[in-house]
Amino acid sequence: MQTARLNIIGMDHEGCADRLTGALEAVAGVATVCVSLARHGATVQFDERLATQERLLAAVNDAGFMGEATEEEQLASCSGACGHCRH
Repeated sequence: MQTARLNIIGMDHEGCADRLTGALEAVAGVATVCVSLARHGATVQFDERLATQERLLAAVNDAGFMGEATEEEQLASCSGACGHCRH
C-alpha cells in the first residue's frame, strides 16, 4: 500500500468533499480516502499495482477540482472526525 497526500483547490463546501471522495473511491485500487475540507486536502491509501498518483490526480481533475501532490504531514494525521473518511 502507498499513501498519497493531495492538496485540493476549489473545494469549498461539504458537497465538494462528498463529490471528491466518490471520485477518488472510484479509482481501482483505492483502499482508503480521507478528505479534509478544513485543510483543502485528501489522503488516499492505494495499491500501487492498480493505481498511481497520476490516476488519483486525474480523478480529482475530472471531478472539477485542481489537485497536486504534497509531502505535507498535516494531512497524514486525519482523524476521521470530518466524517469523510471511508475505509
